[in-house]
Amino acid sequence: MNVIKELVINKDIESVWNVMGTQFADVHLWSSNFQDSKPGGTQKFEGLAYSSRVTLTGRGETIQELDSFDATNHRFSYHISKGIPSIVKTAVGIWALEPIGDIQSKLVLEFQMEPNGLLGTLLTPVIKKKFGKVASDIAEELKYYVENGTPHPRKVAANSTTG
Repeated sequence: MNVIKELVINKDIESVWNVMGTQFADVHLWSSNFQDSKPGGTQKFEGLAYSSRVTLTGRGETIQELDSFDATNHRFSYHISKGIPSIVKTAVGIWALEPIGDIQSKLVLEFQMEPNGLLGTLLTPVIKKKFGKVASDIAEELKYYVENGTPHPRKVAANSTTG
């Protein structure tokens, strides 16, 4: 099952890439889905000194390992190696940017998931809806952060409840 979210961000592609790609391990600064994040793994890609991010979410620790990282074409992909729900067998994220003139960028977030077992298959519509909401929140919060220089109000509220 795939979930794709597209959104126009009113900033040039390099400004968006700086937050989304170059600062891959700092996702906790702007996304309400993550309480904390830090780099992990050894360098595998030019322009990035690490190969994964270790994040803390409301469900516990997750690890997102980069499978590709292309700063020239502004895209990367990763798989979640730790922390996916047991009803999901695999989860992959593909994030990309496309320029729209000099002052706008198109963000494309794609999440590919494979359900695990009978329960995962039966719950596919629920899983897809949940990941759709996560994709929408991530896109909206990235847009807000890049355009305004401050975290989205949802992230601010999440920080106040986690201390």
